[in-house]
Amino acid sequence: MKQQSFFILVGVLLMVLASVIGYALMPPAPSTSAADTPIRATAGIEGLGGSWTLTDHDGKTVTDKDVTGTYRLMFFGFTYCPDVCPTELKRLAIVLDMLGDEAQKIRPLFVTVDPERDTPAVLKEYLARFDAGVTGLTGTIPQIEHMEKIFKVYSAKTENEEYTEYMVNHSALLYFIGPDDNVIHLFHSKDAPEDMANFIRETLRGDSVKSE
Repeated sequence: MKQQSFFILVGVLLMVLASVIGYALMPPAPSTSAADTPIRATAGIEGLGGSWTLTDHDGKTVTDKDVTGTYRLMFFGFTYCPDVCPTELKRLAIVLDMLGDEAQKIRPLFVTVDPERDTPAVLKEYLARFDAGVTGLTGTIPQIEHMEKIFKVYSAKTENEEYTEYMVNHSALLYFIGPDDNVIHLFHSKDAPEDMANFIRETLRGDSVKSE
C-alpha cells in the first residue's frame, strides 16, 4: 500500500514538473502597451449628439443641420484656457496638415464651455492664432449647457489664486463625427497626431470605397 502511494506521489510530481517546464518554454506574449496599440475603428458611439443651435465666430447662426453631410473634428474648450486648449488646437492643426488635401473634407469646430466671456469676436481673434481654419461656436448659457449634455461634456468653473480670472475645468476629448452625425471616434490627449491622421485617412478612404 505504501509502495503504491509512493508511485502515485512520484507521478504527480512529474506532472507538475512537466507543466512548469512547458510554461517556462512558452514564447512571451506580445506587448499591448498604449504606445504599441493602434487607434481602432469603431462602429459609432451611441448616445452622443443631437439637435443644437449656436452662433459662429462671425456672428451667424449655425445648427446641426448646417454641418450634416460633413466630417467634423470638434473640441470643447475656452479661450482663457492656459494650457490644454492651446495644446489640443495645435495638435489639431498638425493632424490637418498631415492629412494634406484630404483635410478639406474635415470641418474643425471649437465649441466654448465659457459663453459668458467667449463672444464671437473673442473666438475669432483667438482661433486665428492656430491657422487651422477652425470655426468657433458660442451661444447662450442654456445653448452651451445643452451641447454639453448631448455630447456628455464635463465643465465647471473654478477659482485659482494663480489667475486673476476664473478657470473652467472641462473634459478634453476630440470628437470625430461622420456625415451622418454619428460620433465615429473619441480621440484622447495621449493619441499621437500620426495615428490620428492615419485613422481619419483610413475612415475617409473606406467610406469613399463604400460609396462607389
